[in-house]
Amino acid sequence: MLINKIKLENIRSYSNKEISFPEGSVLLSGDIGSGKSTVLLASEFALFGLEKGSGSALLRNGKNSGSVELEFDIDGKHVIVKRVLKRTDKSVKQDAGYLIVDRRKEEGTATELKAKILNLLNYPRDYLTRSKGLLYKYTVYTPQEEMKRILLESKEDRLHVLRKIFDIDKYKRVQENCVIFLRHLRSEIRVYDERLKEKDKKLFEKEERVKALAEIEGGFLAAVREFEKVKVKTSEAIENVSKYEEEMGKLNVLTNKLSLVERDYEHALTDKKRNRERLNSLMRDLAEVKEENFEHLKSKIQEGIEICKIKITNTENKLQDILRKTTVYNSKINNSLEIKNKILHIEECPTCYQPVRQEYKERIFKEQDELLMKIKIELDEQNKLEKEHRTILLKDKERLENLRNETGDIETKKIRYENFLRKMKDIKDIENRLNEIEISISKAIVDKERLMKEAEFFSGLDERYKNAKLEFAECSRIERKAEIRRSAIEEKIRFTNEIIKRIDDEIIKLYAVENKLGRLKETETWLDKHFVNLMGTIEKNVMNKLHNEFEDLFKKWFDIIIGNENIKVELDDEFTPVITQDGFEMDYLDLSGGEKTAVALAYRLSLNQVLNNLVGDVKTRDLLILDEPTDGFSSEQLDRVRLVLDELNMKQIIIVSHEDKIESFVDNVLKFKKVNGVSEVV
Repeated sequence: MLINKIKLENIRSYSNKEISFPEGSVLLSGDIGSGKSTVLLASEFALFGLEKGSGSALLRNGKNSGSVELEFDIDGKHVIVKRVLKRTDKSVKQDAGYLIVDRRKEEGTATELKAKILNLLNYPRDYLTRSKGLLYKYTVYTPQEEMKRILLESKEDRLHVLRKIFDIDKYKRVQENCVIFLRHLRSEIRVYDERLKEKDKKLFEKEERVKALAEIEGGFLAAVREFEKVKVKTSEAIENVSKYEEEMGKLNVLTNKLSLVERDYEHALTDKKRNRERLNSLMRDLAEVKEENFEHLKSKIQEGIEICKIKITNTENKLQDILRKTTVYNSKINNSLEIKNKILHIEECPTCYQPVRQEYKERIFKEQDELLMKIKIELDEQNKLEKEHRTILLKDKERLENLRNETGDIETKKIRYENFLRKMKDIKDIENRLNEIEISISKAIVDKERLMKEAEFFSGLDERYKNAKLEFAECSRIERKAEIRRSAIEEKIRFTNEIIKRIDDEIIKLYAVENKLGRLKETETWLDKHFVNLMGTIEKNVMNKLHNEFEDLFKKWFDIIIGNENIKVELDDEFTPVITQDGFEMDYLDLSGGEKTAVALAYRLSLNQVLNNLVGDVKTRDLLILDEPTDGFSSEQLDRVRLVLDELNMKQIIIVSHEDKIESFVDNVLKFKKVNGVSEVV
C-alpha cells in the first residue's frame, strides 16, 4: 500500500487542505500542535471510520460538516475513499461516503465502506466487527504513547491485549464453545437414553398386534365366502327384475302410444272447434266490408290539397310584401323624427354658418308632422291587411291538414279491404282443414280401440313386477350387510397393519436413535478427553512460537536502536520486557527517556513484523507510520534511526517528529505550521 494524497476539509486545525505523500521515507516536521498527528488520525478515519464518540475530536470546532478523502495505490489498483462527518444536536456522526477503485465509484454507509476497505487490504473479515482497524493499529500506525502504555500496563492487561491482537483468544473461545456444546450434547444423550427405554415395549406391542392380525384374517376369509353366496342370489333376483322391467318397458311404450293417440284425438277436436269459430268470424267480417273506388277518392282529395297549397303560397307572398312596406314606413317615421330632433338643437347653418331662425324651424316641424300623419295612416292600413291575410293563411293550413288526414283514412280503408280479400282465401283453406281434421278424428278412434285391446295382454304385470323388486331389495339388503361385515373386517386388517407399520417405523427410529446415541457418546468422550486439551496445547504452542519470534525480533531491533552491549532485553512468559544492564535487571520506569522510547520502538517494530507474518498476505506490510519514535533520543541514537529505516526496507515510511536531524536521512520532508489557527504545509 502506498499513500498518495489526503484531502482534509474542516478536520481539527485544517480548513481545506490537500497534502501529497511521495514514495520512500517521509518526515512530517513541525512544532507541537501544527497538525502533523491530525494527518495520521484522518488517514486512519478515512480507512476504518470513527470509533464511538471520537467524531467531535476530528470535526473542526464551529463547523457542521467535514470530510477526509484518502488516495492510495494498493496491489496495482488506484483507490480513493471519502468519509464525511455531520454535526447533530447531540454528537458528531458519520454520513454516507464513497469508494473509487480504478475510476469505478461506489457509494456506501460507514460499515459498507469499512467492509470494502478490509477486502482491499486483505484483512480478515472478522475485523469488520472489531473496534476500529486493530490490525492496522499495531502493524501500520500506533501513537507512541499507546505503545508505551502497553508496556506500563499490568501483565494480565498486556497479555489480554496481545492475545486479542494475535487472535489467540479464538482457541479459548473454541474451548468455551466446546464446553457449551458438551452440555448440550450430554442433555441430548440423556434424552436419547430415555427414548431407548421404549424399544422393548414397542417390540412386545408389535408381537401382540401380529397375533391379533392372524385371528382377524381368519374371520375375514369366512366373511368373504358368505358374501360370495349372497351375491349369487342377488344376481338371480336382478335377472328376474330385468325380465319384468323389459315387459314393463313394452307396456310403457304401448301406454305412451295410447296417450299420444288420445292427445291427437283431443287436439283434433280442439282444432276443429277453433277453425269452425274462425270461419264464422270471417264470414261475419266479410259481410260488413263495402267495396269503393279508393283511387278516385284519393285523386279528388289530392287536387284539393294542391289548390290549398297554392292559396297558402300566394297568401304568404302577400304577407311578405306587406311586411316590406311596413318596414319602409317605420324607416320613414324614424327618419322624420331624426330630422325634427336635429332641427330642434341646431343654432346655425352648417353650410353658410348663418343663424337659423325660429320661423324656419317651425316650418320644418310642420312639414314633418304632416308627413308623419300620412305615413301612420298608410302603416295602419298595412297592419290591418297583415292581420286579414294571417287569418286567411291559418284557415288554409287547417284545411290542408284536414285533407291530408282524409287521405290517411282512405288509405286505411283500402288496406282493410285488401285484408278481407285475402281472408276470402283463408276461408277456403279453413274449410279444407276441417275436412282433414274429420279424417284424423276417425283414424284416432280406430287406433285407440286397437291399442286398448293390445294392453289387455299385460294385465297383472304391475303386481308381478312389484314382487320381483321386493325379492331383489331383500337380497340387496342381505348382500349389503355381508359387504359391511366384510369391509369392517378388511378395515380392521388395514388399521392393524397401519399400527404394525407405525410400530415398525418407531422401532427403526429407535434403532437409529441407538446408533446415533453411540456416535454421540463417542463424540462426547473425544471432545471431553481429547479435543479440549488439544486446544489448550495448540494455544500454548502457538503462544510459545509467537513469543520466541517476538523475543528474537525485540532483541534485534533494540540492539540496532540502542547500540550498547551493556544493555540487553528479553521477554518473560507474559511478553513483559526484561531489561538488564551490566548483568543487573532494571525496571522500565528507571530507564532514561531515550531508553524508554527505544524499548517502546523496538517493541512496536517487533509487533509489526510478527503480526504481518501471522496474518499473511496483508496489503499494508510495505507501509509504516511512526509517531514521535525518537522522543528523548540522544544524537547518537538519532543517527541509528537511519539503520532502522535501512533495515526496514519498506516502500513507504511516514515519520512524525520535531527532530531536525532526522531530515538528513529521510527521502522527503513535509513541514507543517499553524497560521491564525489553521494548519498549513510549507
